[in-house]
Amino acid sequence: MRRLLTLACTVGLLVLLTACGGEDTAETSDQAAPSASASRGPIPGKVRDVGPEPVPTLTLETLDGASIDLAARNGELLLVNFWATWCAPCREEIPDLKSLHTDFENLTVIGVALDRKGREVVKPFAQKLEINYPIVIDKSGAAEAEFGPIPGLPTTVLVTPDGQVTKRVVGIFPTEEMRPTLKKMLSGEA
Repeated sequence: MRRLLTLACTVGLLVLLTACGGEDTAETSDQAAPSASASRGPIPGKVRDVGPEPVPTLTLETLDGASIDLAARNGELLLVNFWATWCAPCREEIPDLKSLHTDFENLTVIGVALDRKGREVVKPFAQKLEINYPIVIDKSGAAEAEFGPIPGLPTTVLVTPDGQVTKRVVGIFPTEEMRPTLKKMLSGEA
């Protein structure tokens, strides 16, 4: 009896560890079960003031082959969002990020996918969710290193229209809470 109980506990632990193992074992967005937070709504991330420090000098290539020079985007507010297809909170915030990208003139959301499998998983995922903002894949970790440390996913970095990193959000981007701040940043008040 004791052996059976030990075996059952071991199997249960292995199943639990496999379910939390990251992108190689996680479910895809269309297979994922609703998160525990789904019943009470998403829990917004914490907005932290940082810097100001100049945006890293990086040129990123989007899924469609365009180049984004982060330092040359003066006059535009950037939300650089680090995410992955296997990250449930990342999937939860995508509709809000799509809305922000559409609702605000001179605001660009840039999704930086950290999936190790790269284009093979990111491109079909982005197409399926009809993501309307530029997506780049950071398989090499260059963007993550320049903006780092990235303590968890999702993480969003705000870059002011004059090219300064001033805010960082770890967790789901608190869209409604941040709308007034974004308006002020775009008007030069914040």
